Amino acid sequence: MSATSSSDGAVRDGAGSRFAGPAIILVLLAALAMVPGIVGGRYLPAVFTSILLFFILGALFDFMLGYLRLVNFGIAGFLCAGAYGSALSVQYFHITPWTGLLIGGLASALIGLITGVLTLRLRGIYIGLTTLFVMETLRYTISNARDITRGASGLTVKPFTPLFDLSFSRGDPITYYYLLLVMVVVVYAILHTIVHSRIGLVFKAIRDDELGTSVLGVNVVGYKLFNFVVASFFVGVFGAFYAHYIGILVPTSEEFGIQRTVEILTIAYVGGRGTLWGSLLGALFLVGMQEVLRDLQEWRLVIYGLSLILIITLFPSGLAGALREALAWIDARRTRRNNRTAVEGDA
Repeated sequence: MSATSSSDGAVRDGAGSRFAGPAIILVLLAALAMVPGIVGGRYLPAVFTSILLFFILGALFDFMLGYLRLVNFGIAGFLCAGAYGSALSVQYFHITPWTGLLIGGLASALIGLITGVLTLRLRGIYIGLTTLFVMETLRYTISNARDITRGASGLTVKPFTPLFDLSFSRGDPITYYYLLLVMVVVVYAILHTIVHSRIGLVFKAIRDDELGTSVLGVNVVGYKLFNFVVASFFVGVFGAFYAHYIGILVPTSEEFGIQRTVEILTIAYVGGRGTLWGSLLGALFLVGMQEVLRDLQEWRLVIYGLSLILIITLFPSGLAGALREALAWIDARRTRRNNRTAVEGDA
């Protein structure tokens, strides 16, 4: 799953891609905004809530990996920190779940800051292993602190309190869906602004030539730490949202361990590293495929695995790269046709 320099196949941000990405994401998000009104019911809004959540988590993973090569194999642990940070704050300090979103973000950012200070002078697999150890340490700590977190028995989490006459009932996922959609749009806009600013240019310079960038006097570790903490904060915010949305927290591997990390990492890779918006394509494809194939039971996993192999083999730059190449091919054909028409007209 990767964002590349010339060697690892990442999808680069060229002049055209800078505008193609936002255009595609706006069209897709506008379509997603209309889903509840078109389909009605509860099932599909819940499915598309999962798509949005995996999209933004994949984009945050890509923010670290695709732009600075920060391998965070423990991203599910930061999601866990945000979820439990918010849930426990609401339960024991009686704050509102809305404030809990901030608390969850800060809890995850604090862990990200400590982890970053300790590891970001290292490179490659060492960062990945450290974040993996942090995730598992946090998860087992929560499991064993039963008097506080209820461990494997599950911690019940309060839903969001009413806001502007909107009720966040657990039986009605549509309100949660629209809340998440707003949060995703805001956070994506922030990430997009960062990666297309001067800071983003430095990120890409460090990604492509860390030694050369450091020789120029750039504080490489400082930029890495900024990236890591920002990503950790937003992962924690969405972890807090997840806690109040799902209603009960259990520190299992499926929810906050290596399995969840692999799901997020897969979406980032299949979507296309170094794009941010590619994760939406990855989430739509992978979550949608799981739902479509649900009735096939055991064969669902076989087809799912073969599909991942085919996508990564045929489209090393991910679905975003494939879409970008398709659009470039169409544009080139149109240009050739227009040029041919102009030549024939002159003749």
